[in-house]
Amino acid sequence: MMKRITVLLALGVMVLIGGQMVAGPVSAKAKSDEETLVLTKEETAEIERINKYLNNIHNLEGDFVQIGPDGGISEGRFYLKRPGRMRFAYKKPNPILVVADGFWIGISNSQLRTTDRIPIRATPIWSLVEKKVDLLKSARIVEVNFEPELWTMTIEDIKKKTNGQLTLVFQGEKPVLKQWIVKDPQGLVTTVSLSNLVVNKRANPRLFIIKDYKVKNLNRTLMDR
Repeated sequence: MMKRITVLLALGVMVLIGGQMVAGPVSAKAKSDEETLVLTKEETAEIERINKYLNNIHNLEGDFVQIGPDGGISEGRFYLKRPGRMRFAYKKPNPILVVADGFWIGISNSQLRTTDRIPIRATPIWSLVEKKVDLLKSARIVEVNFEPELWTMTIEDIKKKTNGQLTLVFQGEKPVLKQWIVKDPQGLVTTVSLSNLVVNKRANPRLFIIKDYKVKNLNRTLMDR
């Protein structure tokens, strides 16, 4: 069950073509899994630009294509409202609807008529949708690559409350989020590419109400931390 949900929560913005990430050579990488990358002044300035860009996005919507660890492809429409609200509606015949209401992420299956819940703070995506995004403080930066019109950075939860890594991909002369890739603790990779983006168009609040069927409460121990 947790493996399936990890895949579903990998929604985001990364550009995979033919199963390979479109990215240039990495310019800097942490030496070990426990070490935080030592950033240059230029790299720190670029990440500050990314923070500013993300903090200027209060609402975001568009289309998404998700590539799962098995190569399976799903499509749909997504909505994002900071802080903490998201909606990923998959096209039929996929029966899945993923909604974050600011505290929970609910994964509803209309065929099985079930809803799984997991705290949004227990997922890698929280770093992007919290009230104030500051990747220099809220995340452990593992790897960065800044090239003309292509920026990538890989982050982990600095507090180790979530496992896995989140890679962000930005394209264009100015940083525009185009993908993210989630690598779970088992090494399984899920990517999501975004297109037809609409920035700061107010979304209907009802989009972020979780549709409950039979609720299964996941990661209960995380709530007690």
